[in-house]
Amino acid sequence: MIRYLFRCVTLASLLAAGSGPGLAAQAADELHPVQQDVRALTEATFGGDVETTLGFTHPTGLKDAGGREAARKALVQLQEEFSSSGMKVESLSFPSPPDFLETEARRFAIVPTLTILSMAGLRLEVLGFHIGVLEPDAKGWTYVDGARVNGSNVRDFFPDFPGGYTFPKVHSKPL
Repeated sequence: MIRYLFRCVTLASLLAAGSGPGLAAQAADELHPVQQDVRALTEATFGGDVETTLGFTHPTGLKDAGGREAARKALVQLQEEFSSSGMKVESLSFPSPPDFLETEARRFAIVPTLTILSMAGLRLEVLGFHIGVLEPDAKGWTYVDGARVNGSNVRDFFPDFPGGYTFPKVHSKPL
């Protein structure tokens, strides 16, 4: 069962992250807009709202998934697995404020998260982060799950990402 939880978390990381109903660890008006986005993304991802999840996913994440339609199909399947297994997000919190970085091409926000997932009486703590990206002339931020990104491969996703940045620690562990 723990392996299944880890597998679902890994599948969710293929696209993006966000929040769901009942995940309010802080009042929305106290959160930075990128944290509000990540909360909405998590709610959409675990709540079955495929269009919202796709809307928050950076084009790099969609490309990695094989394109928008392949990403849509993967999300539908993932959300069916969440639903049939009873997987739920117990809580989503933000252990530290977001970091903001800027290049000539775009802005980045590193948004640390702490998520508690549950399924069939088992619980999993996931410490992670999302990379928010604000492209020039974009109307809003889009995101890539930090579970897929580190200092060694970040430039595969974003060639202009500032060098020398230390990403937040990540882990998944049963509770």
